[in-house]
Amino acid sequence: LAEAQPDGICRDHHNTKLGISAEDRARCIATITVRVSRAPGVAEPEADPINPAGLIPTSLTDNAGVAYAVFTPVDGGTYSGEGITISAPAGAIPDQQLLGISAAVSSIPVPPPIPGGRLTIAGSYYEVNGVQRTGDAPVSGYTLDDPILACIPVPDMLRADISNVEVVSRSASDGSITILTSSIRQTATGLAACGNIGTLPATIAAANIGIIEATPAPEDPGPEDLPETGGTAPSAWMITLTIITAATAVGIGITTAARRRQHATAGLVGTHRDASATPNPRHRAQNHAEPTQSDLHRSPDTEPPQSERRPRHPDRNHDT
Repeated sequence: LAEAQPDGICRDHHNTKLGISAEDRARCIATITVRVSRAPGVAEPEADPINPAGLIPTSLTDNAGVAYAVFTPVDGGTYSGEGITISAPAGAIPDQQLLGISAAVSSIPVPPPIPGGRLTIAGSYYEVNGVQRTGDAPVSGYTLDDPILACIPVPDMLRADISNVEVVSRSASDGSITILTSSIRQTATGLAACGNIGTLPATIAAANIGIIEATPAPEDPGPEDLPETGGTAPSAWMITLTIITAATAVGIGITTAARRRQHATAGLVGTHRDASATPNPRHRAQNHAEPTQSDLHRSPDTEPPQSERRPRHPDRNHDT
């Protein structure tokens, strides 16, 4: 504040030699209020949970013969079946009480997803029920001291947007939906959505609380784009047929050329064989004696030059 004043009065207001007025001095003073919170007194420890007197059974059965896992105030309890797991900490069950808990897939149909809706329920509903004594009907409106944790599988259609997956509870009276405190966990059976339940019975399911975009309608391709010539552009099957025809022609040409080369090679081989079978003229000439000068009768006027003279057969005489 002091450094912000351009005239430097606040910076030097403690210097009495400057003769600062009371108005300037008041302008340079700020009042700051500080509130401090202190820790409250030490809370009294909660009383330990108390189990009911007597022998605690290992399971309970309702009036329809459905078996329930037993949960107690001291130990809590666990249940697992039909894809759902339930666990309760110590103190969740009211003191001096036993509670049997069971769950099953509900027959209530899951509504189809609504494009653009803010809530999409997927998979199946699960019914979580409780019973207090064997032979009793399932409880109605039973309030727990602490919530129990119910985990159900995450449906495949919700996995792409896992950050928005929650567990919801459906009201039995009016079908309204309540979003429970939820979390996503990796369990031994796979990815699960877990929600806290404070009242039994409960009907729960996994849901996406984000907005699911509507599937866009296919675009109209419009009229066919013809070339400038006014003709029709070739279709895909016509192009394919042309390619096949061209490939066939090339194959036939290659086959014909190969056959021609094969025949030409065979002809050359035959020629070599005939040449080797024909006697050499030199060998044939060696079998005959050279003619002598007395055997030849040539006219001096017609005798050819030395370079053009050729030997004649000794048995033939030619007179000029």
